[in-house]
Amino acid sequence: MNRRRVALGLMSVFLAGYMAVGCGKKSETEDKNSTASGESQSSSEQGVDTESTTTEEITTTTESTTAMTIIDGHEYRDPQVVSKNVINPLDRWEIIRDCLLKNKDYYMSLDNNAEDTWCYKLMDDHKQSGSYEYFPIADYNGVYVDKNVTDDDKVVYLTFDCGYPSSRTPHILDILKEHNVKANFFVTKMYLEECSDYAVRMKQEGHMVCNHTVHHKDLTSLSVEEIASEIVDVAEFFYEKTGYELDPYFRTPTGSYTKRLMKIIEDCGYMTVFWSFALYDYDQNNQPAPSEVYDQFVRRHHNGAIILMHNDSSANEAALDDVLTYMQSQGYRFALLDELEK
Repeated sequence: MNRRRVALGLMSVFLAGYMAVGCGKKSETEDKNSTASGESQSSSEQGVDTESTTTEEITTTTESTTAMTIIDGHEYRDPQVVSKNVINPLDRWEIIRDCLLKNKDYYMSLDNNAEDTWCYKLMDDHKQSGSYEYFPIADYNGVYVDKNVTDDDKVVYLTFDCGYPSSRTPHILDILKEHNVKANFFVTKMYLEECSDYAVRMKQEGHMVCNHTVHHKDLTSLSVEEIASEIVDVAEFFYEKTGYELDPYFRTPTGSYTKRLMKIIEDCGYMTVFWSFALYDYDQNNQPAPSEVYDQFVRRHHNGAIILMHNDSSANEAALDDVLTYMQSQGYRFALLDELEK
């Protein structure tokens, strides 16, 4: 971590040249005393040509890649623009963290009023659920249902929140594999500390693994620094433990949300994913009967549904095979979250 922070400090000085050439490209060293010929050099790793960069060009690149603007009197740097050419995920996340902290005054100016946690409105006759959102979450790259589905393509998005370690995960993965179903898992660092092998299996079997924070806290009550750590630390930990990057989707613990929080999440490169169908399956001491889980799917399924389940639920584990069999018999397919962006 110290290495990366030292590198980050140096990067702020040489950012223009760094962005112009591109992280990961090792060009041959130029002879400083030679006259610039204007000819391109061969990259030793990627075989691409890199033209000589003048001081004037470097200045222009700095202005465009830092994307620093003034919004309502506050400095703002777009983390996705600043970090876009950085290949190493750990370096990229440290740049994003640095931008978030430098944008603190801007974020603090945004509305942080949490009127309620996420609430959806159940409909009859298998119509899509509505919502009680108290501001348009789509304005902050948020989604709770696929509104672009068509009658000739019946699709649902199965999501599992993995807040806490659970030995039920392998059996759930077995059932998904038997049905050739792909799902989307939201993992915390707490989960990964004991279950990183399960997360590797998720990736190997074609599922998505997404960000669910470090400690599963209500983020709306935290400082900008704390929110940045809750998001960035788990992303870095996942890469270090598994060699994979988290998929670019985020679920807030308890479904809490504000404009400030969702803007920070968006600046980290994530879509915030809520849900249009959920089960009361999160209380380990008050689990529904497996038949109740099945009945909920029969009564409440709808096209484009984003379904929230929990990986540590005994009821979900027991009912999942029957649920998948039923949904597939109704002509539904199970999609990954990246379809929401197509």
